[in-house]
Amino acid sequence: MPACICPHCKTSLWVKDTQLNVAQGFVVCNKCEGLFKAKDSLAPSSAPANPDTLPNAVTDVRLVHDMGGNIRNRKQLSRHEIASLLDSAERAKKAKEEAARRTEEEKRRVEEEKRRTEEFQALMAAAAAKPAKSEEGFNWTLAVLVALTVLIMQLFYLVLL
Repeated sequence: MPACICPHCKTSLWVKDTQLNVAQGFVVCNKCEGLFKAKDSLAPSSAPANPDTLPNAVTDVRLVHDMGGNIRNRKQLSRHEIASLLDSAERAKKAKEEAARRTEEEKRRVEEEKRRTEEFQALMAAAAAKPAKSEEGFNWTLAVLVALTVLIMQLFYLVLL
């Protein structure tokens, strides 16, 4: 079991050999909660320490996996850097949810517009069919006008005699 020194708070930690191979060697300091690569922070072996006196390091596989490849390329991260990376992941998730919500709203709006267009076209077709029906019938207005004119002429003829 090698001893490692946290690059953030300089705390000595015991790291198990299996932790060096899990999560690509990243461990979390118990004191400052900083994430660092244990292989790059091994303590010099000139002064062996008692394993019972030093705290054990913690390996958080899920945390390392969730943070992605850009974390794995860096040797050490502070607690604030980790927090900002996790916050940016949360913001990206919220932005993705907002985009999905907007897409759904846009789909509903397009479907509503399509339905209204179809209703309007049906009403226009019905309105266009009605005048065609009335044009086929007899135009009584003209016939009544001619009949009244003839009647008035007859009245004047009778009055003048």
